Amino acid sequence: MKTNLYLLLFMAIAFLVANCEKSGDEPQPGNEPDSLPGKIVFQKVTSHTLKVATANSMHNSTSYGDAMIYTRPVWSDDGSRFAAFDLLNAAETGSSSVFALKIADTQNETHTSREIGSSTQIDLNGSPAWSPDGTTIAFLVAPYNKIIYLNTQNGDTVQTEFSDKISGDITALAWHPDGDIAINILFRHDFQNDNGIWLIEPFSTTLKEKIASVTEIYGIEFLDWNKAGSALLLSDSSYNDIYILITNTGVITPIPNLYGLAPCWSADGKYIMYTGISEHNGSALVPGLFVSDVNGSFEKLLITDAGYSDWH
Repeated sequence: MKTNLYLLLFMAIAFLVANCEKSGDEPQPGNEPDSLPGKIVFQKVTSHTLKVATANSMHNSTSYGDAMIYTRPVWSDDGSRFAAFDLLNAAETGSSSVFALKIADTQNETHTSREIGSSTQIDLNGSPAWSPDGTTIAFLVAPYNKIIYLNTQNGDTVQTEFSDKISGDITALAWHPDGDIAINILFRHDFQNDNGIWLIEPFSTTLKEKIASVTEIYGIEFLDWNKAGSALLLSDSSYNDIYILITNTGVITPIPNLYGLAPCWSADGKYIMYTGISEHNGSALVPGLFVSDVNGSFEKLLITDAGYSDWH
């Protein structure tokens, strides 16, 4: 988890720059919308501060305290709250860090933190996911065949563990609007032909249905459903390609000319947002948030010095 949170973004940025520079094709100007819907939660990279702003006014934001560096904040389905990983205390020599899940109420502009374990107990992975009714948040822990479910009202947790026989590493999850959970699984040994995105029921360790095979996409760490539950966004952290999975066909299609991490949908399903490189500051690479459409016909920078995000 330390690698994921502290190094993942800039490790991937190196690949991102290489991909962008070697590609001769770029999104064309002139296709940008005049306005964008909804609101966005994101993390400022230099300050680690969580921010909420309307998509049309990203520099006019409300702050909700700090969070663990390079965590991905995630909206509840109704858009009233978001959750992000945080540290209750940083580790000192000979001690462990205590992880928390920060839950912010944007209507009342308040936030609370629920302790979820220490660094000696769990190793966080990926990003959290809300249940459709907002009562539960699920997230992955290592060994990566475990899912923890946190009750948002009282902070109680339930941990489920998939057997090694049917499951290898679970690298990402996303809660479907109808209630099932999509998980990306890298199977072990003789089961690698089963690698792909599967559906499970909450709190279950039984694989319910395979919705897509994933054999040539590596490093999937984020999944995001559209509001209709008909398509998933995913990105390849090895090459930073962005894909759309149409779930009723199982077809995964790359979005041309776009390179980034942690893509997410707009509420109306017309646009996607992702983390990319906004500028070169000497030898430093400055991440930022970009928006495009599902065809990659334009690319618009929303804000610089911004890491992972979510859109509602």
